[in-house]
Amino acid sequence: MDPKSHSLCVIKKSECLHRMMQELAGEALISLEGDLGTCSFPHELIISNDPLGAAARSTLHPELDFVVLRLTHETLDPIFKQIMTAGLKRAIIHIQIVREGVLQFGAYDNFHTNCVVAGPAISSAYLDQLKAIGIIRSFDPVPQVAV
Repeated sequence: MDPKSHSLCVIKKSECLHRMMQELAGEALISLEGDLGTCSFPHELIISNDPLGAAARSTLHPELDFVVLRLTHETLDPIFKQIMTAGLKRAIIHIQIVREGVLQFGAYDNFHTNCVVAGPAISSAYLDQLKAIGIIRSFDPVPQVAV
């Protein structure tokens, strides 16, 4: 079964990412892919510079910088600050948040339309809140494919 539950149309990228990080922080991982040269993550936050489980590379060629970080309530702000320093328009191309081994948020191709997904830990009620405050324009269920 496909773990993605909703496809999102995002209006405010940074606000959406910050809210998803807040909602999913705890026993979670966040992977970033792109030009991470301006990012300076504390060594203790870095889990890997290689794909790890559901935190996979999205671009195979050319190979981009890639990092998997520990996402907790304490690490959220330092990570978000580095993401904002690098930028979501060009530098950071793909972002994934994984919790309990399941992809819970994915923003690909710089948050391109039809390239942002939420997993089962993100409820429709939470997405309704994000829509009501203008962070997302809409969200649609992803059809589940039986295996």
